[in-house]
Amino acid sequence: MAGVVGSVERAKAFARQAHVDFEARELLANSGLPDCQQLHFLQMACEKVCKAHLFLKQSDPRHVESSHAYIGSVLPLLIRRSLLALGNTISNKDALFIARNAKSFSREIELLSPAVDDNGNRKDNCEYPWVDTTGVLRIPADHEFRSLGFLKKRFGLVFLRLVALAIHELAGE
Repeated sequence: MAGVVGSVERAKAFARQAHVDFEARELLANSGLPDCQQLHFLQMACEKVCKAHLFLKQSDPRHVESSHAYIGSVLPLLIRRSLLALGNTISNKDALFIARNAKSFSREIELLSPAVDDNGNRKDNCEYPWVDTTGVLRIPADHEFRSLGFLKKRFGLVFLRLVALAIHELAGE
């Protein structure tokens, strides 16, 4: 059937774009720009790598492409797979800590998307201004994303390395 894109082709395309988004995140992380910029690209890279995984699992493309809420459930699986692939190149302490916290770390990244606001409980996002619970207008560029402070710690850097590994694996690099 002409014009039909297969799930493997779709998965590779999403993983390749995740790779570019992740590289942009790395450039922005050291640019001096507000954290919201690099966090936006991290959220997009994680979303795309999760969707790439789902395409390989033969998920319905219409369903996968219509939601932003896959990081919290899919990224922990990819992180655990990356942990196994790296084996003993990561300290046991870091590997255990990341394995135990992969779901909560992934959920915090997922909540960076304005479309995923935890039923109105989390308006903070890295893309658009929002009004907080006290009625104050908040701007992502001025917001301190404390829940993602772990990314600047040793185990956070390992977590990012595991995300990159998952992206490379799904992109076939």
